[in-house]
Amino acid sequence: MTVIFNLKEGCPEWATDLNQELESDFPDYHKQNPKVASQDWWHQTEFDTSNGCIMHVGQVIDEDGDLIDVVEIQPLDENFDGEIQGNGNGQPLYQLDREDFWLDESVTVGKLIQTKSTTICPTGELDEHSIYLETLVKVW
Repeated sequence: MTVIFNLKEGCPEWATDLNQELESDFPDYHKQNPKVASQDWWHQTEFDTSNGCIMHVGQVIDEDGDLIDVVEIQPLDENFDGEIQGNGNGQPLYQLDREDFWLDESVTVGKLIQTKSTTICPTGELDEHSIYLETLVKVW
């Protein structure tokens, strides 16, 4: 198992920038919520865990006809079960831009992944202002 990303072990500049953006755009957010990546934030935040199998790594043509570099993942259940060749557990494949930690050499077709994430909702609702954060990504 390889940990390719762990937000808890360090991204202070990134967290500082995000907290400043939240303070600027949503001044009431930090009155009710701890600063992102603070010790209180880690204790109070709910995290989702998702498992999957990497089905494609590399370029694909998007709907506009442009070549984009992606990681395509087949979602699996909490036990990494599902029909890899079919539609898995009924969820469609999803694509992530292949940048940052997704460029790690361990990200290859057939590997299993586990992602822990959360979504920050500065307006209090899941909407266009919501911020999806991957906090931990492991590859097997």
